[in-house]
Amino acid sequence: MKKIFLTLTLILFVQLIFAQTTINWLDFETAIEMQKENPKTIIIDMYTDWCGWCKKMDAETFQNPHIANYINTFFYPVKFNAEGFDSINYKGKVYVNPNVGRRSTHQLAQELMGGRMSYPTMVYIDFEEQVFPVPGYMNPQNLEPLLIYFAERINKLANFVDFQREFKETFDPDSTAKNTGDINWVDLEQALELRLTKPKKILLFVNSDFNNSSKVMLASSLRHPVISNLINENFYPVKFNFNHQDTVQVYENTFINEQLQPNYPHQFIIALLQPDIRLPSIVFFGEDFSLIFALRGYQSAQQLERFLEFFSKDLHKTGEDWTKFNENFKSKL
Repeated sequence: MKKIFLTLTLILFVQLIFAQTTINWLDFETAIEMQKENPKTIIIDMYTDWCGWCKKMDAETFQNPHIANYINTFFYPVKFNAEGFDSINYKGKVYVNPNVGRRSTHQLAQELMGGRMSYPTMVYIDFEEQVFPVPGYMNPQNLEPLLIYFAERINKLANFVDFQREFKETFDPDSTAKNTGDINWVDLEQALELRLTKPKKILLFVNSDFNNSSKVMLASSLRHPVISNLINENFYPVKFNFNHQDTVQVYENTFINEQLQPNYPHQFIIALLQPDIRLPSIVFFGEDFSLIFALRGYQSAQQLERFLEFFSKDLHKTGEDWTKFNENFKSKL
């Protein structure tokens, strides 16, 4: 069996010497209250006492130190017996197990799993209380991209099948990536100087070494030849680290990294993206370095192509309707 990819290790802010090998399971109502106070996705392990694959997932997947650390850090984890008998209050309604027939199922499990009672099932409840049940046993390798997909809120922006493919191309050493385009990256100071003699818009890609979806975009979406050509022809592309350490001078404004805590964002990033500071992000600037638009979160090549075409052709200036543009858009991918 292949070893688990090392991506989860890279994203953690804590040293592995402090790693916990067990998940700090919560009860459902506690997780709901904690999510209200400090938003994180809730992950629920729906199991039964008789489910052999549930026990296998407990013994192997959830005991993997990288998986356990990632779940403890970025989720509120709940272990829920789908045939248990606790009364649970959720959204003003009390859910119980009616105790009817053999293997009677709890009402809350039925609702969260959409009536498809298959075990184990991992249920994800995101910040907006949307529910996503994912059935079936998963080893660490299979669970890893799903955890990142929900923890980094990629579920709001991309289809999981597409993300899973691009994730594998990025991190699986046995994968042969088909994307071969190269972006001609420059630093911000160079971009500001270059546009004075040859005016172009600036594309700022905000990324981080601890953010996996940034890495996936760099290895997949941004390396698609259609995407890289669009960017090279129409923009000065700048790759800017979220926790950049150097001072940045933009006209009369000076930005630093205050380093108030580990992986603290640079002031320039705070100014551009607050209050919704998200990784990765792409910020578009005009030829005069005026801010056009901040595109937050992971973008597939299919999504990114539309924005690149829209802004490179100055359709944001002509009053082109974005919905109509999307309907008539013909992709070159």
